[in-house]
Amino acid sequence: MKVWGFSPNVVTYNTLVDGYCKKGNAGKMYKADAIMKEMLANKICPNEITFNTLIDGFCTDENVLAAKKAFEEMQRQRLKPNLVSYNSLINGLSNNGKLDEAIALWDKMASSGLKPNIVTYNALINGFCLCRKQNIIAAKALLNDLGSKGLKADTVTYNILIDGQCKNGESIRAEDLLNEMRNVGLKPNHVTYNTLMDGYCMEGNLKAALNVRRRMEKEGKRGNVVTYNVLIKGFCRRGKLEDANRLLNEMLEKGLIPNRTTYDIVRLEMLDKGFILDIDGHLYNISGMS
Repeated sequence: MKVWGFSPNVVTYNTLVDGYCKKGNAGKMYKADAIMKEMLANKICPNEITFNTLIDGFCTDENVLAAKKAFEEMQRQRLKPNLVSYNSLINGLSNNGKLDEAIALWDKMASSGLKPNIVTYNALINGFCLCRKQNIIAAKALLNDLGSKGLKADTVTYNILIDGQCKNGESIRAEDLLNEMRNVGLKPNHVTYNTLMDGYCMEGNLKAALNVRRRMEKEGKRGNVVTYNVLIKGFCRRGKLEDANRLLNEMLEKGLIPNRTTYDIVRLEMLDKGFILDIDGHLYNISGMS
């Protein structure tokens, strides 16, 4: 840019850092970090936005150690972490099973005078649901604590809890949460229903999974590719390959395009087990997927 007579400023560099953080290719965070080092070399001070973008990018990249270093460097630069900084790192720690560190960071945030918002709560609720002990009770305690803090649970909150309950083999209780979210005025989305269907399929309760789909469709939501992937895999796992084949045909008839997950399910759960697909004339080339 200097060649063209322009000198980059902090906004320019923040835009570049954000762009690299959002890219999906390998090495994206290395490039984002290099941009910040270039900023410092050019005597341009990074601001809260720079560091928040890096922290979130590293957490999304599952590099929590680098995110923690960015959080510490932010403070060395005499910048005060804000709610976005804490939320990103708490979420990253929770997603990577570092629940104790996430709780400690929550306490540090509170002692700094910042109040948690629904994003903070969702991050920690997710951490409790993901921990080895599957601490659903603690996660629900946080849900119940929201009202006293003047906060309201959102669809993400319930989706996290439903997923945690399902992974704990308690899909019936997860369906109670779906009913609860409707009672408090929240609308379940595809993630809600697909998660619950997957829970029932994992438990082998295919009838309940299909009932959830019917309920979803009755409420005006057409099944998407994920819906069919969940059901096809569920039927395959129970040895009901003909029913899985019927669902595959139904999916194609509705104009839904199979994704990589669909191909993997069909290959691993059907073709590799000697099942011959009957696609009713649909163009479906499984051999091209490797």
